[in-house]
Amino acid sequence: MIRFVACLFFTTAFSQAQSSFETAIREVRQIQTEAGMKTASIGFCVIPLNAASENDARGFQADTGLIPASTMKAVTTATAIDILGPEFRFKTMLQYIGTIDADGVLKGDVIVKGGGDPTLGSSQIVNTFAKWQAALAEAGIRKIDGRVIGDASIFGTKLLPDTWQWNDMGNYYGAGASGLTFHQNQFFCTFRTSSVGSEATLIGTDPRLPGIEFFNEMRVGSAGSGDNGYIYGVPYGKVFYLRGTVPAGNSSFTIKGSLPDPAFFCARAFTKHLNQREFEVTGEPSTIRLLEAAGTQVSQTRETILVQQSDSLASIMVLTNHKSVNLRAECIHRMNGVEGRGNGTLDDAAKATEQHWAGKGIDMDGFFMADGCGLSRSNTVTARQMALILYHAAKSENFQPFYDSLPVAGRSGTLRSIGQGSLAEGRIQAKSGTLDRIKNYAGYVNAQSGQRYAFALYINNYTCELWDVKAKIVRVWNKLVATSN
Repeated sequence: MIRFVACLFFTTAFSQAQSSFETAIREVRQIQTEAGMKTASIGFCVIPLNAASENDARGFQADTGLIPASTMKAVTTATAIDILGPEFRFKTMLQYIGTIDADGVLKGDVIVKGGGDPTLGSSQIVNTFAKWQAALAEAGIRKIDGRVIGDASIFGTKLLPDTWQWNDMGNYYGAGASGLTFHQNQFFCTFRTSSVGSEATLIGTDPRLPGIEFFNEMRVGSAGSGDNGYIYGVPYGKVFYLRGTVPAGNSSFTIKGSLPDPAFFCARAFTKHLNQREFEVTGEPSTIRLLEAAGTQVSQTRETILVQQSDSLASIMVLTNHKSVNLRAECIHRMNGVEGRGNGTLDDAAKATEQHWAGKGIDMDGFFMADGCGLSRSNTVTARQMALILYHAAKSENFQPFYDSLPVAGRSGTLRSIGQGSLAEGRIQAKSGTLDRIKNYAGYVNAQSGQRYAFALYINNYTCELWDVKAKIVRVWNKLVATSN
């Protein structure tokens, strides 16, 4: 009798959950009929975390392949927290090749071997270089009769996916995942602004980029118009175009671009640092890529004098998901490939991800992963796949750090401006995804009943205003939060 009552209770509770989900599904169906949604594709899926199996997922057009935008970061970080582990740390090594004579002169080269750390030199570059200089001195090196070489080989030479848009590549949010990422792979362009419609004069870049030619077509926009400036350039490129507008109202305005060759920038900047401090480097900086292109092979027999570790993956993931930082997601994605398949290429990273979740029993048919951050419009994920990835992620022993990395509706990160004052405030913890005419969310619902659900709600190709789409999304969230079981 006790077993029968327990089964009856579970069945009744689960039936109530399904009934409550129907109200949310009806809300999504209603949204599909509303103004601005005629051309939209909507995908919705929800599943209780205490469901017996993934067959208990419910939704609307849940198997339609849609562009996930930055909700792809949830896939990347959920994969990493399992494959790499929350305590994983990226490692950068300072090495040398050659011999050190009695006067402390290294007859050879110093190599900065990147380990894919997206946070290396992200702030206080001088402190990072001072640590490296101290390590050289501790190893007995006082002068380098050779070069500083940047080694970014862990991720290969392909910094960007083929499918990123031309107007994204040269900008800070389109910075490539170099194996030796440095200074967030960013530089700053500052313009002098005057009258509206006039040319915005390029004052300069920080850091300086010798050897890079800038063609400036930037104009001055109206006061308060914000940053509508774009930097057009490609990895390893020598020519950049500056287009768009920067706002009037200030004497100057700064926008951010992506370094064309982060490994070379690191080698050059460290060389300059040493030479300015009477620590002579006789040779010109270079990289493994440049040397191999010139037919020079660099020995793998090296002495390691410093291993610099990043913060833990759990810590790095917080900013990745809260602020939707593409570079961090791309480096984490590539490291999933290194750990999962022994290679840091985009293809191996995607395969490692797909294999990981297929191994949990998820049907990954139609899942296409062109990058790890969601900037590519070639990514395709169904709402069911996303909800089930989140469902299985919640069963991992490493779930809590992943969950904590997601913003909270109305309160933090990219969800701070949505759901405020609604039932959803404080009860939706999710990753957002935004591109032109795309607004998506995927994460977890903490219902008023005490139950928790994994969900994905994708809206692609809407034609109404963004604020209207966000209001529609909150309506669905409110229905999910109000579930009664």
